[in-house]
Amino acid sequence: MNSLKSLCIPSIINIFEEDIHTLKIVPLNHSHSELKAQKEKITSGSPKLKIIAPCKIDMGILRLTGSLEKHYEHQFDKIQSGICFFVPASGSGSRMFDFLQTELNEPVIERRLKTQDFLERIRDFAFYLNLQDAQKEKLNRFTDSEHLIDFLLKSKNDGVGLQSMPKALVPFHSYAQGIRSAFIEHLSQGFLLHKNGVNFHFTIQQMHQDAFKRALLDYKIKNKQLKDVVFSFQDPDTDAFVFDKDLEPLSVNDSFLRRPSGHGALLENLNSIKDQYILIKNIDNVQHNDKAASGLKVWKILCGILHSAKQELVRISDTSDYNSLLNFNEQYGLFSKGQMEEAQDENELQKLINRPLRICGMVLNEGKAGGGPFLVEHEGSTIKQIVEGVQVTGEEQSKVFESSSHFNPVMMAIDTFDMNSNKFDLKDFSNEEQYFVVEKNYNGQKIKFVEHPGLWNGSMFHWNTLFIEIPSSSFTPVKTVFDLLKEPHLSS
Repeated sequence: MNSLKSLCIPSIINIFEEDIHTLKIVPLNHSHSELKAQKEKITSGSPKLKIIAPCKIDMGILRLTGSLEKHYEHQFDKIQSGICFFVPASGSGSRMFDFLQTELNEPVIERRLKTQDFLERIRDFAFYLNLQDAQKEKLNRFTDSEHLIDFLLKSKNDGVGLQSMPKALVPFHSYAQGIRSAFIEHLSQGFLLHKNGVNFHFTIQQMHQDAFKRALLDYKIKNKQLKDVVFSFQDPDTDAFVFDKDLEPLSVNDSFLRRPSGHGALLENLNSIKDQYILIKNIDNVQHNDKAASGLKVWKILCGILHSAKQELVRISDTSDYNSLLNFNEQYGLFSKGQMEEAQDENELQKLINRPLRICGMVLNEGKAGGGPFLVEHEGSTIKQIVEGVQVTGEEQSKVFESSSHFNPVMMAIDTFDMNSNKFDLKDFSNEEQYFVVEKNYNGQKIKFVEHPGLWNGSMFHWNTLFIEIPSSSFTPVKTVFDLLKEPHLSS
């Protein structure tokens, strides 16, 4: 069995209080027009949406009966087109252990209790089972939490190096045969999804690619039927300039500081996938294989709906039959009343249906931070959007936002082909005016920068969108290491 130490890679430089990525340095001769445009966006602030109402069951969100679920699972089995999982996996595992790092820097009684609980249960975690005997012995010899935590988080002096690992490679689950990281768990469960197999596309940090390739090679030795696995990186040309409180761009030694500009910058990566059906999910939303049945069923249903809806839209496109579109919309509720009225014109009908299509799973809102499904007013029409809190302003709009019954877990099946089976250019369907202005801390000062429209927000603004209620059991994210001790991440 490989040890944790064998997966350790050079530490990420934690420049931000919230560790996401390292700042980059580029020459000052970079595009001044781009710098000026980003400064203007920061001055204007994050654009806001006008939300009409949250989507709820039978008002923008479909709830399927058991018979319909079985029908769409059967439709999934008929799919012959290529299927690919798209998994953003560039995040650092250090956030899972934030409370330990805080313990080292700022011992607070509540945090010490959490740290004590972690240390007492350390043998229950998959990462502990994967340690070398020498590392376990060393852990047992520590008499104070400070040195023990330092040994766990850092890779120096043969330390475990948990904070320097990508979250995707942190050991998540234990099996009789060994442990599995989130990365390997995704491969294993994707392998079970479809009889023809599925492909995978992971977006990662370039500095970690060797560690991912080693993990993949080890998995391929045992699973020779695995289909294509592609790694890609966020294009550095999409990085944002960083501005101080006076809106002056930060620079060091005559070079600008820049940083990655959010998951919306991954639209180009998504655009490069040639498979017709793409399943988007987060790297930390994966269950122990013993508990994976619910998640696999959701993927089959979402993709089965996608396949069925697309086939019907192709038939409608061939005939331009408005009555067929009415019948289709009565079944799926894909388009608003205003959109349907416009579609009485044949050209508008074709324009309306010939867009990328996404089927988005939505779970009941249990107070988690993040976006949700809403009806939004845009250019006189009512459309569905996944809205984030930063896109809402004012007391009245905030109340509407907070009244949402459902939450976006980022489980979506998308079709990026047009009615003639040609690949869309997804950039044509993005709303570049839905960027985010972000504020963080850097070396003790407030900084601001611009993030691209969110991948499932503004970047998919002009897509056709269907929201489906899915069970909460399919959404088991790992935000803190303690989540790995919850039932969905444990063997039966």
